[in-house]
Amino acid sequence: MDSLIARSEYAALDSCVYLNQAALGLIPTRSMSAMLRFMSEVAQYGNLRLSDEEEIRVLDQLRLAAASLLGTPPASVAITGGASEALAQAAALVGTIDASVVLVSSDFPSVSYPWLLAAQRSPTHIATVDDRRGEDLTACLVDAIDKTTTAVCFSAIQYGTGTKVDVRAVADRAHEAGARVIVDATQIAGAAPVDMASWNADAVVCSGYKWLSSHGGAALFALDAELVDETPQLVGWKGTEHPFAFDAMSLSLAPDARRFEMSTIAYASAVGLCESITMLSDLDPRRIQAHARSLATSLVERVAPLGWSPFRDLSDPASSGHIVALMHPTLSSGTVQRFLAAKHRVICSDRNGCLRVSLHAYNDDSDIEALVHGLAEVGATARAGQA
Repeated sequence: MDSLIARSEYAALDSCVYLNQAALGLIPTRSMSAMLRFMSEVAQYGNLRLSDEEEIRVLDQLRLAAASLLGTPPASVAITGGASEALAQAAALVGTIDASVVLVSSDFPSVSYPWLLAAQRSPTHIATVDDRRGEDLTACLVDAIDKTTTAVCFSAIQYGTGTKVDVRAVADRAHEAGARVIVDATQIAGAAPVDMASWNADAVVCSGYKWLSSHGGAALFALDAELVDETPQLVGWKGTEHPFAFDAMSLSLAPDARRFEMSTIAYASAVGLCESITMLSDLDPRRIQAHARSLATSLVERVAPLGWSPFRDLSDPASSGHIVALMHPTLSSGTVQRFLAAKHRVICSDRNGCLRVSLHAYNDDSDIEALVHGLAEVGATARAGQA
């Protein structure tokens, strides 16, 4: 199977096999070029090349691209400096003094940390569910929601295992109980379709430097119509209706999600993110999703004789396909990950006791072949050491 994107867009692919988009995503040349042009212009010419109006336009263009990607109106999207910032803002927005939140115990820390801090400051009850092999994480989340629940916060796809949550099922149960739903879409947006409206989520957060293929310093924060009208717990000069009016003694918040934007961010990253989102949208997230699943199917079949199996079988509806967490009964995932990187230049991650393989549009059959070859050598080396 060939890649969906010309591999020449990624310099790293000339010297390694990159199966790690879920960690630090590769950025295509076209997006890098857009970022470098912007940085050069601003660094060398300042406001001669970037007026106040053009500064606003940078984020407005990204907002339009993000809205199409996430399935929500542009007025519902804020551009923040990072997903952690947006998740903290969302938690502060829906949290109450007597909040009761449901979390996944092995979720990415940025999802849970705002709630752990809230519990230190006020009577906040935290209920957790575990992402266990052979169990339905969606059902566990749904079952954990009761009449006292005020919020449910989780990643749509778990970063360590690739487990996919049925967001709509959780959201429907949460809303039935009067609770809000905050979703981190960092490990799905850019790799598979996202539709905030169909999800029925109250807030969706997404980092830009993983599957969306840009640089750190820009993230997406989408809110439903009710939350957009809420007053942020933290405000900055960019959150006003007319930020360049610089009216220090009159707070007039923007009428849309822009009110959640704090300050000057990494605009070069925003430019690159807009370019990458456009590229990924043109490819079609459904096509990207199918491409990754096909590669994953080949991978799982070929490593089974070597003793490796996925955390979730690909036939499981909760299997994401583009993140495959491989497990072995005797080999250490950390040791194997380091061996693959050092001996074969195959780059993947060690996460939650699994060898995490992440597959994006630039991967092809040769990458699967290289990984299988490396894992076969790991197994042979281990057997020789035991003889």
